[in-house]
Order: sequence, then C-alpha cells, then structure tokens
Amino acid sequence: MPRYTYRRLTKLPTTAEGLRRHTVLNLPGMLAGLSFEHIIMQPGAALPISVEDATGILIFTLAGRGVMLLDGDRIEVAANDLVHIPAGVPYGLQTLGGTDWTYVVLQAPVE
Repeated sequence: MPRYTYRRLTKLPTTAEGLRRHTVLNLPGMLAGLSFEHIIMQPGAALPISVEDATGILIFTLAGRGVMLLDGDRIEVAANDLVHIPAGVPYGLQTLGGTDWTYVVLQAPVE
C-alpha cells in the first residue's frame, strides 16, 4: 500500500458556479485543515468582496490575468504571481481581459 496520494486533476470532481469552475485538490486525510483548490474563472467572472476571519489565503496564478481587490487596493495579477491574504483582510476577485484566469488557492486556519 503506497504512503502517498496521486490524483489526476481531470479525474477529480469539479463544481461549476456560473462563470467559475473549481476543483478541490486535497482529499480526506491529506494535510488536515488545509484547503487546496484549482479554479478557472471565465472572462467577465467576479467574486464579491468577502472576508475570511479564521483562515489565511495564498493565491497563485497559473495562467490568464485577474484583478484582486485587497483591503481597498486594486492589484493586477498574471501568471506566476503569488498573493498572500491574511485572515481578516477584505478581498474580491475578477477576471481581466478576454481569457480564462486560472489559479490555485491554499487556505489554512490561523492559529
């Protein structure tokens, strides 16, 4: 029995929400408390401003471009950009340009 987990992204369940698709990458028993998602937002998609009080967030852009509204600032991101959003910081996301914005999100509880 292997002591590791291997999964192909295309074989994992994906949830579609309007112009946004996301796939939860961590499975039961993998790094308890950590949330790891692969997200694709289509052109025109946006997530309204929200706040995560109990978790910190890392967002790493794989492809495309997006705008992040962070604590009142507007930041444009593209491939290979990494953004850390501490717990309690208001944030919103929207695509930029005419292509999909693909990124991964890691969330972990703040101690």
